[in-house]
Amino acid sequence: MEYSCLSTDESRICLQPHDGRIRVWRHRGERMLNSCVMHRYTGPAPGIMVWAGIGYYSRTPLVRTAGTLNSQCYISEVLEPVVLHYLQGLATAIF
Repeated sequence: MEYSCLSTDESRICLQPHDGRIRVWRHRGERMLNSCVMHRYTGPAPGIMVWAGIGYYSRTPLVRTAGTLNSQCYISEVLEPVVLHYLQGLATAIF
C-alpha cells in the first residue's frame, strides 16, 4: 500500500530581534502603566518565509522566499515548481 499524503507548513524567520510588535508584561492591577510596556522598533523587520512538505516516505525541498508568502508567491514558488513535481512522483496521488 502506498501512502500519498503530503503535510505542509510554512514559517517566518525574522532576521533581526525587532519584529514590530509591542510587548506588555504586567501583573493584576498594573493596567495602563507605561512601565509595563516595552517599545520596539516599529519598522518592517527583514525576514524570510520558509515552506516544506513531508510525505510518508519522502519530503519536499525547503523553499525560501523573501518577504511575505502571499497567494501569487505561493502558486509560483511553491505549488507549481515543488508540489506538482512532488505529486507527479506518486503513482496514486490526487490533487
